[in-house]
Amino acid sequence: MPLVRVDLHDHLADLRPQMSEAIHTALVDGWEMPADDLFQIFRLHEKGDLFYSRTFPDADRSDIVFIQILAYNGYSPEVKQRGANLIVDRLAALGIKRDDILIALSENGDGDWLAPSKEA
Repeated sequence: MPLVRVDLHDHLADLRPQMSEAIHTALVDGWEMPADDLFQIFRLHEKGDLFYSRTFPDADRSDIVFIQILAYNGYSPEVKQRGANLIVDRLAALGIKRDDILIALSENGDGDWLAPSKEA
């Protein structure tokens, strides 16, 4: 059950529904997670609120979209990279420059999640 947080400048606000779908389907396809496992937070920022290197590492950034993914541990490095690459590909298809995307993945394990479900 990944929790995805996306921080972006407010000029991209209208793209949030498409970005949400792109990120979610990339994780469904890349990580083979259930399609109804959707938990995302989008935070808009004014110009000047987000600080980033325009060149590190070997990049040519004109903007930034920070994507933080908190996921249950157990995905292999290959699966994590496959999902991340799909996210970048799908956001690029929306017109977001590849160099403007930064993805950070954190993992946790048993006992670190609580998602109450309806009682049986």
